[in-house]
Amino acid sequence: MNIISPEEDNKETIADKVPPEKKPTPKKAAANKAVAKKPAVKKPAVKKPAIKKPAIKKPTVKKAATSKKAEKIALYTKDITKHYGEVDEEFLAIIVKNLGPSIYKKDAELVSCSDPKELDTVRKNFLIKKLGIEASQSVLDAAIQDVCEELKPARNKYRATFYYSLAKKFKKESVLN
Repeated sequence: MNIISPEEDNKETIADKVPPEKKPTPKKAAANKAVAKKPAVKKPAVKKPAIKKPAIKKPTVKKAATSKKAEKIALYTKDITKHYGEVDEEFLAIIVKNLGPSIYKKDAELVSCSDPKELDTVRKNFLIKKLGIEASQSVLDAAIQDVCEELKPARNKYRATFYYSLAKKFKKESVLN
């Protein structure tokens, strides 16, 4: 037999009389919100007309530079053939490579035989530095004047043609290889 004191009896009765607080559970709250929203009306998908862009392939920089270089070599080959007959294309390609980007600039691509500064540049930078010729200045100037006379009929004296002719005169093809 359980004997309950009057105080304990009151505690139980108070707890029994007060109903516990009801908090909505998250699931019920989400369900209530879903019910509150109006159902979305589905619209039929509209297909946009496909715009076809023409496929344009852009050449890479390396290919473009190679083709420009090939065009320049073809131009110089034609020019040398006109003046001298046969052309050593491998040697010409080496000269063009040594000239670098100057072949793409109109002023730098040409040699002016009437400009003493230009001829001095050819003598110092090509004959002495590149080819390593250790002859007197008068010998070098005479060779430059010979090439100027050979190319005199041509209005445009291409630097590649000029250097090709000078290297052949001094038989220095092996130096640039």
